[in-house]
Amino acid sequence: MDKKRTWIDQSLCIGCQACVEMDETETLFMDENGLADAKPNKLQLVESQMVCPTGAVNIDED
Repeated sequence: MDKKRTWIDQSLCIGCQACVEMDETETLFMDENGLADAKPNKLQLVESQMVCPTGAVNIDED
């Protein structure tokens, strides 16, 4: 399984796209169900985490 440092808790995601719009690396994307998801990454997408109204964007420490 591919590791994701920044990841989305889809049970909290409301599909607002705020995190995807803030992400300049194109790591975050909207899946076929209209929810945010993340490609495998080692990034700390803090700005995307900060704009999420539901706290669905998570960043693992390592």
